[in-house]
Amino acid sequence: PISPQHPSPTNWTPYCDHIEFKTSEFLYKKTQMSAGDIDTLSNLWKASLLKNGLTNGEVPFTDSQDLYQTIDAIPLGGIPWESFSLSYNGDVPEASNPSWVAGSHGVWFRSPNTIVRKMLSNPDFKDEIDYAPLHEFDADGKHQFKDFMSGDWARTQADKIAEDPITHGAMVVPIILGSDKTTVSVATGHNEYYPLYVSVGNVHNNVQRAHQNAVALLGFLAVDDENCS
Repeated sequence: PISPQHPSPTNWTPYCDHIEFKTSEFLYKKTQMSAGDIDTLSNLWKASLLKNGLTNGEVPFTDSQDLYQTIDAIPLGGIPWESFSLSYNGDVPEASNPSWVAGSHGVWFRSPNTIVRKMLSNPDFKDEIDYAPLHEFDADGKHQFKDFMSGDWARTQADKIAEDPITHGAMVVPIILGSDKTTVSVATGHNEYYPLYVSVGNVHNNVQRAHQNAVALLGFLAVDDENCS
């Protein structure tokens, strides 16, 4: 991934200018105005402009949805959360009828591709990341294992990439997933979830242990209430 570039101080993307940005900040962050009130204010603003012979295009935001869509288009900040639901559609066991069979189970997640790209482009890792597998040996010629990319598996994957001309120049990025037995409540607190974490094998172990954004929350996996304990 390309390292993030520092924008120009006059670049207000996705806002047209400083006025739009400050209006957005005032309505959404400072006053936390409701969508209905934003619509009312926008209509009054447009009416005032029309009265003075100006066009609606001079209004920072035509309505609340225009404001929200502009905020969502901001390229900086956190990775948005998404969700989907799963339900069982197979044969129901005759001997038992567990509750999860009839229920719908939500899964919350963030784009793993975006998370990994942000990790690989993080300038804080420039001295703590391996872009290719490596083998380290001690004075007696004994293979030393330390970080993930010093292992045989990573080297094997790199060899496979090298065999295909189409993937020449590609980098092996091992995806490491993990969870724990701690359940957490999301949103309303009525549902239990297992947190799912992601990291990449390229980052050195000391950075992963210290987290430092090398371990990120990927999603929440639904847990059946009968099996939460």
